Amino acid sequence: MKPLLEPYLEGIMMQKNFPNAFTEFRGKSQKDTGPSDLLIPAHLDQFIQIQIKKHKNLKNYFHYLMLKFQKRNLFSKFLDTAFRKTLYQSKNQKLVRYSFRPDYQDWYEAKFAGFYFGISVCKFFSRLVDLDREENSQIKNLADELIKLGKQKAPFHFYFSIFSDQKSILKKFVCGKNFELNST
Repeated sequence: MKPLLEPYLEGIMMQKNFPNAFTEFRGKSQKDTGPSDLLIPAHLDQFIQIQIKKHKNLKNYFHYLMLKFQKRNLFSKFLDTAFRKTLYQSKNQKLVRYSFRPDYQDWYEAKFAGFYFGISVCKFFSRLVDLDREENSQIKNLADELIKLGKQKAPFHFYFSIFSDQKSILKKFVCGKNFELNST
């Protein structure tokens, strides 16, 4: 029984003697490691280029995505997470390589989340970019609709309505009814 405990005790002794060698197990990753590569599907390339210009660099955009989706329930967005085997992006896609030096904490969280969902960091990042692109398009569509509503001309008698009865005016406005000049 004693020989079975020796490797375990030996590992504990090494961890006490060399604490910096085991930073990965303490929830931290090493600072200032080399550059990392992300393989992104070609259909996301143009959107990522726009976001890189907006956020100044890929490191900042990566950080933005990690913060944006950190507290959301992503289980519905990652449907293929039932596998314990790590899923990678399909080889048939045209992938674009992005090299950058991410913030070590963001990279560690992405690795951890990728492991949790059973997907690679590249696939995890691609999914976050997809979600970001969907939200941006929804916001843009909403903004376009508001602009269209603003460009529609209001009836002339709208400007001459008397605002003494604000509740009825608001009710009519919400219902889409025309206002009439109130003579009282």
